[in-house]
Amino acid sequence: MAKPIVLGIIGVIIAFVVNYVYSTSSDDDIFFRLSVTVLAGMYAGLLFLIFVLPAISDGISRLMFSDPGGKPDEEDPMREARALQAQGDYVGALESLRQVVMDEPDNRLAWAEMAKIQITQLDDAEGALNTLSEALEGREWEVDDAAFFMFRISEVQLENMQNKDAAITILQQVCSTFPETRHSANATHQLRELGAL
Repeated sequence: MAKPIVLGIIGVIIAFVVNYVYSTSSDDDIFFRLSVTVLAGMYAGLLFLIFVLPAISDGISRLMFSDPGGKPDEEDPMREARALQAQGDYVGALESLRQVVMDEPDNRLAWAEMAKIQITQLDDAEGALNTLSEALEGREWEVDDAAFFMFRISEVQLENMQNKDAAITILQQVCSTFPETRHSANATHQLRELGAL
């Protein structure tokens, strides 16, 4: 509140000085007229930087980053889980994510985050495998989503459970379930790396 008052007082003083110099100086005193004109211009530029430019940039950022089709007050269903995870309460985060997938069974990110917490924070690869399997088998997924879960299951089998045969079996299922897709091509590449082709 104090800043606008101070700027207003300065503006009044500058306006008085400009008026005084222009009304009392002769045409020969070009230096004084130029000086007060520059001073008034600097003041106007300062006002622009303080008030106008932030309002313009705020408007542009709202225009660029807003979701015109979404609801502005839409709440992130995983917010509580993220907060619990940040506090180190991984079990609480898992419970919160479990509630999210009960409410929104097609929330792929929540399923994946549950498995990630189980592996990285709780050292529970088998629990993560069960979570991913439950997600995959629990509903009809789009091709990309189903392939995502299958690749994650293969990864957990191979890297966390050291079960190469199970990983190969899942990758072979990707090839047979999604033939002639990029998922099949990726699975074939991984099978070659594992020496299964």
